[in-house]
Amino acid sequence: MSITQMEKEAGESPSIIAKRMQDNSQVLHDLCSRLRKNPPHFAITIGRGSSDHACTYAKYLLETHLGLVTASAPPSVLTLYGTELNVKNSLVIGISQSGKSPDICDLMQAAHKNGAVTLAIVNTEDSPLAKAAEFVIPMDAGAELAVAATKSYLASLAILVELIAIWTQDKKLLQALQILPERLTAALELDWSEAIPKLKPVNNTLVLGRGFGYPIAQEAALKFKETAAIHAEAFSGAEVLHGPFALIKQQHPYLLFTQGDNALEGMLHLSKKIKVLGGEPIIAIAPNQIDAAYLKDVATIALPLPETLHPVCDPLMVIQSFYLMMAKLAVARGFNPDQPDNLQKITETL
Repeated sequence: MSITQMEKEAGESPSIIAKRMQDNSQVLHDLCSRLRKNPPHFAITIGRGSSDHACTYAKYLLETHLGLVTASAPPSVLTLYGTELNVKNSLVIGISQSGKSPDICDLMQAAHKNGAVTLAIVNTEDSPLAKAAEFVIPMDAGAELAVAATKSYLASLAILVELIAIWTQDKKLLQALQILPERLTAALELDWSEAIPKLKPVNNTLVLGRGFGYPIAQEAALKFKETAAIHAEAFSGAEVLHGPFALIKQQHPYLLFTQGDNALEGMLHLSKKIKVLGGEPIIAIAPNQIDAAYLKDVATIALPLPETLHPVCDPLMVIQSFYLMMAKLAVARGFNPDQPDNLQKITETL
């Protein structure tokens, strides 16, 4: 059976990221030199859909590595309500595959005018968003024909990691980035087919992650909805213990995304709590250093991952493997993941 466009494009990610790190390093060095000389007081992100999930990832990076308070700016504050934000002495990051959504471009333009350092991470280098920003980092992902973003999302995450690594001059993270394309290639070769029979008959699921795993959970939940018509909600592994925990029930699948950092123990404990309450199947994606017997005790299925690289980079391997599984799941459910119902590639919100 021929592979979907979604699978093909997701499979291009390792080579795209490897090439991009060579081509755009000077722009990142120039930007980081500016940011070290005049540190911003706070940061703002702008994005929608998969790009907004990349913005959540940026928030975790900026706050954990730099202590830089980061917020997501709703473009409607400007475009619907006519209020310009006070962004002087801030860093504003806009992320967009197309770079054409008018509201995101308007907010970026206003931020630049009002004294922010502005960065556009875009796949289309001559797009309106790129023209509105002071610094531009192209994803260099090439044409993305499938409606569901894959390689552009992964490219944007890799750019954000490189930004933080250069800005903070983190040697371990810089070294991890050099190995990242190789590990993403290994992630493409993993077999996650065991999860498909568990997910094929369902109409609802919860996707859980914490810390750097949370924006990956957000992205996975979106892909469930847009490619396979499964209603999926993403929650923080901490937040789900509040009101959403009332949703835990039998015959209801749960996906838990983890990474090898301080969030890991709590996520595995959460998995066990769900299992004790009768929630199954639990599909856990955990670093390979976790004891297999323990994983079997807390989850129904443990999906494999490549050898852990760095807690910040490991979530990229998770979503790389997930994209391939998701495309196959969509086909198994009778859907075309390349052309979801009611959607188009470029969404222009006003």
